[in-house]
Amino acid sequence: FHWHLEFPHLFRPAGPADGPGWRGGFDVVLGNPPWERVKLQEQEFFAVRDPQIAAAPNAAARKRLIQALEASNPALHDAYLGALRRAAGESHVLRIAGRFPLTGRGDINTYAVFAEACRHLVNDRGRMGIIVPTGIATDATTQFFFKDLVAHGSLATLYDFQTGPSLWSDIGHARYKFCLLTTVGRGERIAAAQFSFFNRSVQDLYAHDSRFELTPEEIQLLNPNTGTCPIFRSRRDAEITLGIYRRIPVLINENDPVNGNPWGISFMRMFDMSNDSHLFHTRDELEADGWTLNGNVFERSLDGGGVARMLPLFEAKMIHLYDTRWATYERDGSTRYMTEGEKSAHLHAIPRYWVAEAEIDRKLDGRWDQRWFLGWRDICRATDVRTVITTQVPRLAYGDKWLLAMPSRGRDELQATWASFVFDYASRQKVGGTAMKYFTFMQLPVPLPVHFESTTIPLDRQLRAWIEVRVDRLNGWIADPVERAKVRAELDALMFLVYGLGRPEVSYVMDTFPIVKRKDEAAFGTYRTKDLILSAYDAMAEAKSSGRTYQPPWSQEVSA
Repeated sequence: FHWHLEFPHLFRPAGPADGPGWRGGFDVVLGNPPWERVKLQEQEFFAVRDPQIAAAPNAAARKRLIQALEASNPALHDAYLGALRRAAGESHVLRIAGRFPLTGRGDINTYAVFAEACRHLVNDRGRMGIIVPTGIATDATTQFFFKDLVAHGSLATLYDFQTGPSLWSDIGHARYKFCLLTTVGRGERIAAAQFSFFNRSVQDLYAHDSRFELTPEEIQLLNPNTGTCPIFRSRRDAEITLGIYRRIPVLINENDPVNGNPWGISFMRMFDMSNDSHLFHTRDELEADGWTLNGNVFERSLDGGGVARMLPLFEAKMIHLYDTRWATYERDGSTRYMTEGEKSAHLHAIPRYWVAEAEIDRKLDGRWDQRWFLGWRDICRATDVRTVITTQVPRLAYGDKWLLAMPSRGRDELQATWASFVFDYASRQKVGGTAMKYFTFMQLPVPLPVHFESTTIPLDRQLRAWIEVRVDRLNGWIADPVERAKVRAELDALMFLVYGLGRPEVSYVMDTFPIVKRKDEAAFGTYRTKDLILSAYDAMAEAKSSGRTYQPPWSQEVSA
């Protein structure tokens, strides 16, 4: 729609001959723009036209079926090519036309470019109010638009809602998040924008502590790389999280090329489950080809001597906190959780696929020469039992939903930090959807290496060694679940102190994990995880104040 042609008196420069009326745009723009990805979605396109293609197990198989249409159904093949050209053309125009410099990027969604267009239609003293997915403020592809709103003081309010029985129940997705976004014209500047998240009805906006304000400087402190929006449930969450970020820097600050990556971390997504599927081998295929399973590694002797190996491809759902044997595949392709007995016996988790060791070496050539990685699950939610699922993992193959981190130092300190409740709590203020991408993880608060060089808590050994002993024992799997819980509680208590949280804040943070609490109460009749952490926290705080060496608060001290 050519607004400047239809309403020329609104968009031409104001002059004395114009008389009274609008200048430079509308006073108010309201809208609910379409929410559609511009890129052609093959599964959606073929859902009705050819369900077999839509149901293909992976992208490689789907491409083969589409290519076969040229002979079996040329009309559908031509329609697909036409839709593909149209989507590519629309995307090209949105990227290069110059009208959408902030949102014409990445995997473009129509709601984003509509939001940028609506903003331009408002005059200097006007207002824009639109209904868009909350991703407008949290996603990587829209970060430039939201950052520009914040930098210019244009953001007035952002009220986030979650669909469900009481709101838009017919949308077909009970967990879909959208927001009411309000901005002001460029002639005004809002000192602090108002936010509210996780609302399920308009009435929730008026609940106590549901709304809070953030200044542009505070948003920049919380997300210095992207300027995207944090997601708080309450004013207290905002206050605690801001306190953490004032004391603890983000993991990687891209604005500081000299000191912004103190742990020397690089990242990798090793194998794409769709595009790299031609490299994956099943158990049946390997056994039919003469390979022998040894543990969870397939081996075969080479004619010229030596042994070729097919290493397991671990998927994110197979891994958990301090646990690389969380789940295993059965012969029928189903998955199940591994038992305590299997883990104590050090049995191996069996994957769905295997990858040639040479392919893994090729991926890592010149990038990483260690026998381990740190990693975390990409798929997550702020409402799950835990949000950051992370651990050390061996040098094997990993699917694209288990993201890898390769630090030059401090693997045990980083694992203990990333697996802690305080780190998880901070992450929940950043995850608005179902993913923990690199851009989010980089902006989570992580202590500096110097924080682990000494401590004001008297310990029986140097802090790094104290952490290493406990992390190594957890990674090696402590057979007694009670002892394992105590060791984890000690690490969590230490991290709460390192992050500078007082005891009331620790108690509050632990209460923001309702599923952990519910499971504990069902199993033990009390919130055991919280009780253990607070006991260890109190013992460490007492040691800090008295100068006496810390002793575990339970009868049997954790030993090396």
